[in-house]
Amino acid sequence: MSQDENKDTENTDDTTDPKDTKPTKAKPLPLTETLVLDIVDYLLNNKGYGYSTQISSFMVNYKPRRYTSREVVGILRNRPMFRHAQSKERRGGIRWRLDLLALSRYLEQKGFQNRAEERGIYEKIQQLKWSQLKQTIDSLEAMDTRELDDIYESIATLWS
Repeated sequence: MSQDENKDTENTDDTTDPKDTKPTKAKPLPLTETLVLDIVDYLLNNKGYGYSTQISSFMVNYKPRRYTSREVVGILRNRPMFRHAQSKERRGGIRWRLDLLALSRYLEQKGFQNRAEERGIYEKIQQLKWSQLKQTIDSLEAMDTRELDDIYESIATLWS
């Protein structure tokens, strides 16, 4: 065999050295899913609630070259974890609430648990749950001093 043929046979080895392989980065999220997680972050930082105009203006200002107001409202309407909340006032459009149970199912279904963990979403969910439970207990403990309608309204506002 000539030297050229030896070189060719050496290079055709199919085994690769594990040291040579670079770890592959996770694929970036699609733009709409990134927007979903950004809205989730916003709502978790605002006690699980927000008005559509406030959410939309924050998202558009947060990443101006990426999101439009229509995209934000479309996501709010078409994802299961964003629900209409009861509100007496319409100061900023429709009031939205974050359904934490639907959010957990959504993250599992889409396989975004690692992304949510990296963003600290699970810790924020736990904090929001504790906060809502504490507010409910405080409202129930105040039953002696307030009327039934006031107590019911404060709990309904919290959980609706």
